[in-house]
Amino acid sequence: MNFNCNVNIVDAIMGAGKSQSIINHINASGVENKFLVITPYLDEVDRYKKYCPSKHFKAPKFEKNQTKLDDIKKMIDKGENIVSTHALFQKFDNELIDICRASNYTLVMDEVANVVDEYSLSKQDFTLLTNTYVDINHKTKQLIWKEKYKDYSGKFDNEKRLCELGSLVCYGDNLMVWLFPIETFNSFRNIYILTYRFDLQLQKYYYDYYRLPYTYLSVVGNSMDTYQLSAYDKNQNKPKYDYRKLIHICDLEKLNMIGDREHDLSKTWYFRNKGNSTMQVLKNNISNFFRHIRCDNSSDNIWTTFKDYKSLLKGKGYTRGYLPLNSRATNEYKKRTSVVYPVNRYLNPFVKNFFLTNNIDIDEDGYALSEMLQFIWRSAIRDGNEIWIYLPSVRMRGLLEQWISENSAI
Repeated sequence: MNFNCNVNIVDAIMGAGKSQSIINHINASGVENKFLVITPYLDEVDRYKKYCPSKHFKAPKFEKNQTKLDDIKKMIDKGENIVSTHALFQKFDNELIDICRASNYTLVMDEVANVVDEYSLSKQDFTLLTNTYVDINHKTKQLIWKEKYKDYSGKFDNEKRLCELGSLVCYGDNLMVWLFPIETFNSFRNIYILTYRFDLQLQKYYYDYYRLPYTYLSVVGNSMDTYQLSAYDKNQNKPKYDYRKLIHICDLEKLNMIGDREHDLSKTWYFRNKGNSTMQVLKNNISNFFRHIRCDNSSDNIWTTFKDYKSLLKGKGYTRGYLPLNSRATNEYKKRTSVVYPVNRYLNPFVKNFFLTNNIDIDEDGYALSEMLQFIWRSAIRDGNEIWIYLPSVRMRGLLEQWISENSAI
């Protein structure tokens, strides 16, 4: 595939000024430059509206008989500067891809997107689909909907839509993987992705799978007015703080013994123990940490778990401090000082094996570390303030301790 998009990875630690540097870049651009900004949360939508007044950013909205997807198409046709969420970005269709390609927009993504997942279909349906309705590209394994069934409507409507987007790829004899349509990225001439440790994230592996090239950029400056993008310099990523003095990891054996083994507190572990007393022990440990070890207010707490198990771990005094496990970008909790991260992260085995079989090197510990740091940096550590964290997984605790040792200012 030929790519004509210039992809820039603005790679710097959370709180280093990535968002402000791109805001300053947008404000310094000419009136002829149009931007589509994609951010995880609605409060960040308001931020771009506020700090880029000359660009008159607008957000797609629902109107009578019109979806947000319909609205964004109209807005691009009008040449508006647009800010929206990742949720809408995931819904791009071929019409919108064509509109973006013709309109010369710059794409800004605050944090990476969800770009790969397993796609479940019964063996019987897979056989019917592949024997009747699709061809399979023998080189790329991509499913291609047959032209003679272009007017098809029925059971495989969603598969037809995904095939037309180039999003379904065979994996093994009767399995499929969903890939975010790469043509969405290729419909923009310039792309800026704001994140930390892109080299450890799924979107990096996805780009490598497609052989899409990208360039790293750094952030320079020390205040909102002076933050700006610059050529990549690894020295710019040097830590500003001595995290050894700021991040206090709970080392109480009684609380940590629940995660003593390498795979304890993984998603598989949660599934295995959801119906027994082990989950109650973990819940008691979380409560003990917040109520008796930290002795703080509920407004000081943040915690998480795998979403299917939130109801089993929520408790009096801390339930409202829950954040989804994949939380990124939001600054709403940056004054909170007590953090509980009772999970052990691993790549989806299906996704992991898909990349490995396509000769894409992955770093599973690096992925786990990257996901954990994104969550922890929702807290007060973001501004260089002390935090206390309960991290019962021996594996995750070791990854964080190693990162602190290697990334603390001397």
